[in-house]
Amino acid sequence: MALPSRRNDYAVEFRDVSRRFVLHHEHRASFQDWFIGLIRPRGVAEEFWALREVTFGVKRGETLGVVGRNGAGKSTLLKLVTRILEPTSGQVLVNGRTYAMLELGAGFHPELTGRDNIYLNGSLYGFSRKQMQRVYERVVRFAELERFVDTPVKHYSSGMFARLGFGIAVHMEPEILVIDEVLAVGDANFRAKCLRALEGLKAGGTTILFVSHDAEQVRTFCDRAALLSGGHLVDVGPAAEVIDHYERLLAEDVTLPRVGLLRVRAFDEFGLSTDVVRSGADLGLEAVLRTPGGECPAGLVLLIDLFDEHGGHLWGAGAELPAELPVAGPSRRPDDAPDTRAARMVVRDLPVTSGTLHVVATLLAATDGREPLDRAEAVLRVESAGLDQRGLLALKHEWDWQQSDVPTSLEDRIGTIFRR
Repeated sequence: MALPSRRNDYAVEFRDVSRRFVLHHEHRASFQDWFIGLIRPRGVAEEFWALREVTFGVKRGETLGVVGRNGAGKSTLLKLVTRILEPTSGQVLVNGRTYAMLELGAGFHPELTGRDNIYLNGSLYGFSRKQMQRVYERVVRFAELERFVDTPVKHYSSGMFARLGFGIAVHMEPEILVIDEVLAVGDANFRAKCLRALEGLKAGGTTILFVSHDAEQVRTFCDRAALLSGGHLVDVGPAAEVIDHYERLLAEDVTLPRVGLLRVRAFDEFGLSTDVVRSGADLGLEAVLRTPGGECPAGLVLLIDLFDEHGGHLWGAGAELPAELPVAGPSRRPDDAPDTRAARMVVRDLPVTSGTLHVVATLLAATDGREPLDRAEAVLRVESAGLDQRGLLALKHEWDWQQSDVPTSLEDRIGTIFRR
């Protein structure tokens, strides 16, 4: 798609943008040699392209919905707009003050109260304390958190996080607002309230980029839409036309019996879904798969990767899927087919201090492992277990306050050697 030369007409422009991630996986010994030999040359890290040669523009005051299957590249696109990620190639041009709601809890300090986090968010976006005082009461009323505004946000539910984040966003007077699936959280009344607030911003000339799995919401709310598939931009235009295209692709998926990833989730010790995990605790992860006939074809590989909030790759593991997997239990949804199955893993003693984790599940065919068959993502919040550790990693350690017989200086060590 060719863009006009008058760039000031556009709030956001993507010009031939690609974004690559490099994955380094750990594998069980019985599986490692087989997996590496089939999928990639020994010693070469696997790479995948979340976006490839994407070009489009969003005019000032326009609302653009971004749709596509799991793993299509939607979240990566929004992170490029907000400068959380940089493109591997191409240009991303953003013209205007941008506020982003990309994930629950992002930009909030877990130990601070809701009140303090409102002022903290304002300062991060260049607002003075006096300016924030003028909107503070409106933010709290909008978020419906009057009783909890002086509670540390680490105790907030996912719905409370969404309300607080949205309350701040709509009162920050952004020129560009970026939203990733946060309207999926909260009750129906609050979602309707958020949409009314967005309509007000839209009428005031705010440019909105909006990712949602709710096709009808995109059709009715957005002026235009962009359809991503496998990292490629396959359609961009009037929202109704693009959503029709997207629904045709989904219908093809329904008629084509193939294994796919429906979602990935974290679960607690009771097997229930959670989006919050404590540092140092066990992290349960489950990939929910569509398996026609209830069995996995031979040669399917499931990869699980953890990324930090900046896209840094923290860890990854892979395993060949057995033919028989357990039926999805607590994670099962009413619209799931009977042949829905689950693959589970547990990360012991999660060694991350706090912050946001992105979980990416990728399904590969062992014989053609460079192109993913499907991908699903989830976002988790890691709560700190205390103030005794800093940095990213929560490493097991002990303090020893007892007198030690071990020589502490180089001279003592040398003296010990010569006295032997």
